[in-house]
Amino acid sequence: MMVPSHFQVALHFLLLFLSLNANAFLSHETSRPTRSISSITTTHHPNSLTITALNLQRSTVREAIDWFQQEPLETLLPKADALQILDELVCNETLIDDSEALVEKNWAKIESRIQDENRSPKELLGEETCDRLLKSVANADIYDNEAVRAFLSSDAINTLFAKILYDGIYEFFQTIDVFGNLISNLPIIGPIRNQIRDETKRNLDRTLGPLVQGFLRSYTKVAVLQASDFIMSPSNKKSFGNANVRLVSSILDRPISSLLPPPEMAAGLRKDLFDYVRTVKVEDLEQYADFVYDYLGDKSLNRLVNVNRILDSSPTLDATVERVVRRAFVNALTEESS
Repeated sequence: MMVPSHFQVALHFLLLFLSLNANAFLSHETSRPTRSISSITTTHHPNSLTITALNLQRSTVREAIDWFQQEPLETLLPKADALQILDELVCNETLIDDSEALVEKNWAKIESRIQDENRSPKELLGEETCDRLLKSVANADIYDNEAVRAFLSSDAINTLFAKILYDGIYEFFQTIDVFGNLISNLPIIGPIRNQIRDETKRNLDRTLGPLVQGFLRSYTKVAVLQASDFIMSPSNKKSFGNANVRLVSSILDRPISSLLPPPEMAAGLRKDLFDYVRTVKVEDLEQYADFVYDYLGDKSLNRLVNVNRILDSSPTLDATVERVVRRAFVNALTEESS
Protein backbone atom coordinates (compact mmCIF):
# COMPACT_ATOMS: atom_id res chain seq x y z
CA MET A 1 0.00 0.00 0.00
CA MET A 2 1.56 3.32 -1.05
CA VAL A 3 1.70 6.20 1.39
CA PRO A 4 -0.58 8.94 0.02
CA SER A 5 1.18 12.08 -1.12
CA HIS A 6 0.17 15.58 -0.05
CA PHE A 7 -1.53 15.99 -3.43
CA GLN A 8 -3.58 12.84 -2.90
CA VAL A 9 -4.58 13.91 0.59
CA ALA A 10 -5.62 17.32 -0.73
CA LEU A 11 -7.76 15.70 -3.42
CA HIS A 12 -9.26 13.38 -0.84
CA PHE A 13 -10.41 16.27 1.32
CA LEU A 14 -11.59 18.21 -1.73
CA LEU A 15 -13.75 15.33 -2.88
CA LEU A 16 -15.00 14.74 0.65
CA PHE A 17 -15.94 18.41 1.00
CA LEU A 18 -17.70 18.43 -2.33
CA SER A 19 -19.67 15.33 -1.40
CA LEU A 20 -20.80 16.94 1.85
CA ASN A 21 -21.91 20.00 -0.11
CA ALA A 22 -23.33 18.11 -3.08
CA ASN A 23 -26.82 19.49 -2.51
CA ALA A 24 -25.48 23.03 -2.78
CA PHE A 25 -23.68 22.19 -6.02
CA LEU A 26 -26.62 20.34 -7.55
CA SER A 27 -29.30 22.84 -6.55
CA HIS A 28 -29.16 24.38 -10.03
CA GLU A 29 -29.24 22.06 -13.04
CA THR A 30 -27.25 23.01 -16.12
CA SER A 31 -27.73 22.06 -19.72
CA ARG A 32 -24.10 21.01 -20.08
CA PRO A 33 -23.62 17.25 -20.46
CA THR A 34 -21.86 15.74 -17.44
CA ARG A 35 -19.48 12.87 -17.61
CA SER A 36 -19.80 10.43 -14.76
CA ILE A 37 -16.75 9.71 -12.68
CA SER A 38 -18.36 6.46 -11.57
CA SER A 39 -17.00 4.80 -14.69
CA ILE A 40 -13.60 4.56 -12.95
CA THR A 41 -12.96 0.95 -12.04
CA THR A 42 -10.19 -0.67 -10.09
CA THR A 43 -9.24 -4.21 -9.19
CA HIS A 44 -9.54 -3.41 -5.49
CA HIS A 45 -12.53 -2.97 -3.23
CA PRO A 46 -13.86 0.60 -3.20
CA ASN A 47 -12.22 2.64 -0.48
CA SER A 48 -13.43 5.88 1.09
CA LEU A 49 -12.00 7.98 -1.74
CA THR A 50 -13.74 5.90 -4.39
CA ILE A 51 -17.05 6.07 -2.50
CA THR A 52 -16.69 9.84 -2.22
CA ALA A 53 -16.11 10.09 -5.95
CA LEU A 54 -19.13 7.90 -6.68
CA ASN A 55 -21.29 10.21 -4.59
CA LEU A 56 -20.16 13.05 -6.86
CA GLN A 57 -21.12 11.43 -10.14
CA ARG A 58 -23.63 14.20 -10.99
CA SER A 59 -21.36 17.00 -9.86
CA THR A 60 -19.42 18.82 -12.55
CA VAL A 61 -16.05 20.46 -12.48
CA ARG A 62 -17.74 23.74 -13.43
CA GLU A 63 -19.85 23.66 -10.28
CA ALA A 64 -16.76 23.09 -8.16
CA ILE A 65 -15.06 26.05 -9.88
CA ASP A 66 -18.19 28.13 -9.37
CA TRP A 67 -18.07 27.44 -5.62
CA PHE A 68 -14.36 28.17 -5.45
CA GLN A 69 -14.60 31.54 -7.16
CA GLN A 70 -17.41 32.70 -4.87
CA GLU A 71 -15.65 31.93 -1.58
CA PRO A 72 -13.83 34.83 0.13
CA LEU A 73 -10.07 34.53 0.56
CA GLU A 74 -10.41 34.46 4.35
CA THR A 75 -12.69 31.40 4.05
CA LEU A 76 -10.48 29.56 1.59
CA LEU A 77 -7.24 30.33 3.42
CA PRO A 78 -7.52 32.02 6.83
CA LYS A 79 -4.74 34.47 7.59
CA ALA A 80 -3.53 32.41 10.54
CA ASP A 81 -3.17 29.36 8.28
CA ALA A 82 -1.34 31.41 5.66
CA LEU A 83 1.17 32.64 8.24
CA GLN A 84 1.59 29.10 9.59
CA ILE A 85 2.28 27.82 6.07
CA LEU A 86 4.87 30.55 5.51
CA ASP A 87 6.50 29.74 8.84
CA GLU A 88 6.73 26.04 7.97
CA LEU A 89 8.21 26.80 4.56
CA VAL A 90 10.85 29.34 5.60
CA CYS A 91 11.95 27.13 8.50
CA ASN A 92 12.58 24.16 6.21
CA GLU A 93 16.26 24.60 5.35
CA THR A 94 16.36 21.47 3.22
CA LEU A 95 13.47 22.75 1.11
CA ILE A 96 15.21 26.10 0.61
CA ASP A 97 18.51 24.44 -0.32
CA ASP A 98 16.80 22.12 -2.80
CA SER A 99 14.80 25.01 -4.26
CA GLU A 100 17.95 27.07 -4.73
CA ALA A 101 19.70 24.18 -6.45
CA LEU A 102 16.70 23.72 -8.74
CA VAL A 103 16.59 27.42 -9.60
CA GLU A 104 20.31 27.45 -10.36
CA LYS A 105 19.97 24.40 -12.60
CA ASN A 106 16.96 25.75 -14.51
CA TRP A 107 18.40 29.27 -14.75
CA ALA A 108 21.56 27.90 -16.33
CA LYS A 109 19.47 26.09 -18.95
CA ILE A 110 17.30 29.13 -19.66
CA GLU A 111 20.31 31.43 -19.82
CA SER A 112 22.11 29.11 -22.22
CA ARG A 113 19.06 28.98 -24.48
CA ILE A 114 18.56 32.75 -24.48
CA GLN A 115 22.26 33.38 -25.21
CA ASP A 116 21.78 31.54 -28.50
CA GLU A 117 18.76 33.66 -29.44
CA ASN A 118 19.80 36.30 -31.95
CA ARG A 119 16.31 37.46 -32.86
CA SER A 120 15.03 40.71 -31.42
CA PRO A 121 11.78 41.14 -29.47
CA LYS A 122 10.51 43.10 -32.47
CA GLU A 123 10.95 40.06 -34.71
CA LEU A 124 9.07 37.86 -32.28
CA LEU A 125 6.24 40.28 -31.56
CA GLY A 126 5.81 41.54 -35.11
CA GLU A 127 5.84 45.02 -36.59
CA GLU A 128 2.16 45.76 -35.94
CA THR A 129 2.29 44.78 -32.26
CA CYS A 130 5.47 46.81 -31.70
CA ASP A 131 3.96 49.85 -33.42
CA ARG A 132 0.94 49.69 -31.13
CA LEU A 133 3.21 49.31 -28.11
CA LEU A 134 5.31 52.33 -29.10
CA LYS A 135 2.18 54.44 -29.64
CA SER A 136 0.99 53.51 -26.17
CA VAL A 137 4.38 54.42 -24.72
CA ALA A 138 4.32 57.79 -26.51
CA ASN A 139 0.91 58.63 -25.06
CA ALA A 140 1.49 57.18 -21.59
CA ASP A 141 1.62 59.66 -18.72
CA ILE A 142 4.18 57.72 -16.68
CA TYR A 143 5.99 60.55 -14.87
CA ASP A 144 5.12 61.22 -11.25
CA ASN A 145 6.18 64.61 -9.90
CA GLU A 146 7.35 63.29 -6.53
CA ALA A 147 9.23 60.38 -8.10
CA VAL A 148 10.96 62.66 -10.62
CA ARG A 149 12.05 65.06 -7.89
CA ALA A 150 13.28 62.23 -5.66
CA PHE A 151 15.38 60.85 -8.53
CA LEU A 152 16.82 64.21 -9.56
CA SER A 153 17.57 65.12 -5.93
CA SER A 154 19.76 62.06 -5.36
CA ASP A 155 23.44 62.60 -4.54
CA ALA A 156 24.53 60.85 -7.72
CA ILE A 157 22.49 63.19 -9.93
CA ASN A 158 23.65 66.27 -8.01
CA THR A 159 27.28 65.23 -8.42
CA LEU A 160 26.72 64.55 -12.11
CA PHE A 161 25.08 67.94 -12.70
CA ALA A 162 27.85 69.72 -10.75
CA LYS A 163 30.58 68.03 -12.78
CA ILE A 164 28.85 68.84 -16.07
CA LEU A 165 28.50 72.50 -15.09
CA TYR A 166 32.09 72.69 -13.85
CA ASP A 167 33.50 71.17 -17.04
CA GLY A 168 31.13 73.29 -19.12
CA ILE A 169 32.38 76.50 -17.52
CA TYR A 170 35.98 75.55 -18.23
CA GLU A 171 35.21 74.63 -21.84
CA PHE A 172 33.35 77.91 -22.29
CA PHE A 173 36.38 79.95 -21.24
CA GLN A 174 38.57 77.83 -23.46
CA THR A 175 36.27 78.53 -26.41
CA ILE A 176 36.21 82.30 -25.97
CA ASP A 177 40.01 82.47 -25.54
CA VAL A 178 40.55 83.15 -29.24
CA PHE A 179 44.11 84.49 -28.85
CA GLY A 180 45.16 81.57 -26.68
CA ASN A 181 43.72 79.09 -29.18
CA LEU A 182 45.72 80.74 -31.95
CA ILE A 183 48.93 80.43 -29.92
CA SER A 184 48.18 76.76 -29.21
CA ASN A 185 48.54 76.02 -32.91
CA LEU A 186 51.96 77.71 -33.23
CA PRO A 187 55.17 75.65 -33.23
CA ILE A 188 57.32 75.64 -30.09
CA ILE A 189 55.30 78.24 -28.20
CA GLY A 190 52.01 76.37 -28.73
CA PRO A 191 52.98 73.22 -26.79
CA ILE A 192 54.48 75.37 -24.03
CA ARG A 193 51.24 77.35 -23.74
CA ASN A 194 49.17 74.15 -23.66
CA GLN A 195 51.37 72.70 -20.92
CA ILE A 196 50.97 75.87 -18.85
CA ARG A 197 47.21 75.77 -19.42
CA ASP A 198 46.88 72.13 -18.34
CA GLU A 199 49.04 72.66 -15.26
CA THR A 200 47.01 75.71 -14.31
CA LYS A 201 43.79 73.73 -14.58
CA ARG A 202 45.20 70.97 -12.39
CA ASN A 203 46.12 73.53 -9.76
CA LEU A 204 42.68 75.11 -9.97
CA ASP A 205 41.03 71.69 -9.69
CA ARG A 206 43.10 71.03 -6.57
CA THR A 207 42.57 74.39 -4.88
CA LEU A 208 39.40 76.10 -6.11
CA GLY A 209 37.81 73.03 -7.65
CA PRO A 210 36.20 71.63 -4.47
CA LEU A 211 34.85 75.08 -3.56
CA VAL A 212 33.36 75.67 -7.01
CA GLN A 213 31.92 72.17 -7.23
CA GLY A 214 30.44 72.51 -3.75
CA PHE A 215 28.70 75.70 -4.86
CA LEU A 216 27.49 74.00 -8.04
CA ARG A 217 26.10 71.07 -6.05
CA SER A 218 24.11 73.45 -3.87
CA TYR A 219 22.92 75.24 -6.99
CA THR A 220 21.80 71.99 -8.63
CA LYS A 221 19.38 71.45 -5.72
CA VAL A 222 17.58 74.55 -6.92
CA ALA A 223 17.98 73.49 -10.55
CA VAL A 224 16.34 70.15 -9.74
CA LEU A 225 13.05 71.90 -9.00
CA GLN A 226 13.25 73.69 -12.32
CA ALA A 227 14.19 70.46 -14.10
CA SER A 228 11.29 68.53 -12.57
CA ASP A 229 8.86 71.30 -13.52
CA PHE A 230 10.29 71.22 -17.03
CA ILE A 231 9.82 67.45 -17.27
CA MET A 232 6.27 67.55 -15.89
CA SER A 233 5.20 70.50 -18.03
CA PRO A 234 2.34 69.57 -20.40
CA SER A 235 4.10 71.46 -23.19
CA ASN A 236 7.06 69.07 -22.93
CA LYS A 237 4.99 65.91 -22.58
CA LYS A 238 5.34 65.06 -26.27
CA SER A 239 9.12 65.52 -26.23
CA PHE A 240 9.61 63.17 -23.30
CA GLY A 241 7.08 60.79 -24.81
CA ASN A 242 9.26 60.62 -27.91
CA ALA A 243 12.30 60.01 -25.69
CA ASN A 244 10.50 57.09 -24.08
CA VAL A 245 9.66 55.73 -27.54
CA ARG A 246 13.33 55.84 -28.54
CA LEU A 247 14.28 54.02 -25.36
CA VAL A 248 11.70 51.25 -25.79
CA SER A 249 12.39 51.02 -29.51
CA SER A 250 16.11 50.49 -28.87
CA ILE A 251 15.25 47.61 -26.53
CA LEU A 252 12.88 46.06 -29.06
CA ASP A 253 15.54 46.22 -31.79
CA ARG A 254 18.30 44.58 -29.74
CA PRO A 255 18.91 40.81 -29.84
CA ILE A 256 17.21 39.01 -26.97
CA SER A 257 20.57 37.59 -25.91
CA SER A 258 21.84 41.12 -25.22
CA LEU A 259 19.00 41.78 -22.75
CA LEU A 260 20.26 39.22 -20.26
CA PRO A 261 21.76 40.76 -17.11
CA PRO A 262 25.48 40.10 -16.56
CA PRO A 263 26.04 36.63 -15.05
CA GLU A 264 27.58 38.13 -11.91
CA MET A 265 24.57 40.38 -11.36
CA ALA A 266 22.06 37.58 -11.93
CA ALA A 267 23.95 35.26 -9.59
CA GLY A 268 24.11 37.99 -6.95
CA LEU A 269 20.37 38.64 -7.18
CA ARG A 270 19.55 34.94 -6.82
CA LYS A 271 21.90 34.65 -3.84
CA ASP A 272 20.38 37.71 -2.18
CA LEU A 273 16.89 36.30 -2.72
CA PHE A 274 17.60 32.97 -1.05
CA ASP A 275 19.66 34.64 1.70
CA TYR A 276 16.58 36.73 2.46
CA VAL A 277 14.36 33.63 2.51
CA ARG A 278 16.76 31.92 4.91
CA THR A 279 16.83 34.83 7.35
CA VAL A 280 13.27 36.16 7.15
CA LYS A 281 11.01 35.60 10.14
CA VAL A 282 7.29 35.02 9.86
CA GLU A 283 6.82 37.98 12.21
CA ASP A 284 8.37 40.17 9.51
CA LEU A 285 5.72 38.99 7.05
CA GLU A 286 2.73 39.64 9.30
CA GLN A 287 2.39 43.26 8.25
CA TYR A 288 2.28 42.17 4.60
CA ALA A 289 -0.34 39.54 5.45
CA ASP A 290 -2.34 42.16 7.36
CA PHE A 291 -2.23 44.45 4.33
CA VAL A 292 -3.33 41.70 1.91
CA TYR A 293 -6.11 40.34 4.11
CA ASP A 294 -7.38 43.78 5.10
CA TYR A 295 -7.80 44.55 1.42
CA LEU A 296 -8.65 41.15 -0.07
CA GLY A 297 -9.72 38.97 2.87
CA ASP A 298 -13.47 39.48 2.36
CA LYS A 299 -13.26 39.42 -1.43
CA SER A 300 -13.69 36.43 -3.73
CA LEU A 301 -12.11 35.52 -7.03
CA ASN A 302 -15.17 36.52 -9.04
CA ARG A 303 -14.63 40.12 -7.88
CA LEU A 304 -11.47 40.07 -9.95
CA VAL A 305 -12.41 37.87 -12.90
CA ASN A 306 -15.55 36.06 -14.01
CA VAL A 307 -14.22 32.53 -14.52
CA ASN A 308 -17.57 31.20 -15.78
CA ARG A 309 -17.75 33.94 -18.41
CA ILE A 310 -14.27 33.00 -19.63
CA LEU A 311 -15.12 29.28 -19.76
CA ASP A 312 -18.41 30.02 -21.57
CA SER A 313 -16.51 32.05 -24.14
CA SER A 314 -14.12 29.20 -24.91
CA PRO A 315 -15.63 25.71 -25.10
CA THR A 316 -12.16 24.33 -25.75
CA LEU A 317 -10.80 25.90 -22.55
CA ASP A 318 -13.83 24.63 -20.66
CA ALA A 319 -13.30 21.08 -21.93
CA THR A 320 -9.55 21.28 -21.22
CA VAL A 321 -10.04 22.40 -17.61
CA GLU A 322 -12.60 19.67 -16.98
CA ARG A 323 -10.39 17.04 -18.62
CA VAL A 324 -7.32 18.02 -16.59
CA VAL A 325 -9.19 18.09 -13.27
CA ARG A 326 -10.92 14.78 -13.92
CA ARG A 327 -7.62 13.16 -14.92
CA ALA A 328 -6.16 14.38 -11.63
CA PHE A 329 -9.07 12.73 -9.79
CA VAL A 330 -8.60 9.53 -11.76
CA ASN A 331 -4.89 9.48 -11.01
CA ALA A 332 -5.53 10.01 -7.31
CA LEU A 333 -8.07 7.18 -7.25
CA THR A 334 -5.73 4.87 -9.12
CA GLU A 335 -2.78 5.52 -6.81
CA GLU A 336 -4.96 5.25 -3.72
CA SER A 337 -6.24 1.87 -4.89
CA SER A 338 -2.77 0.55 -5.74
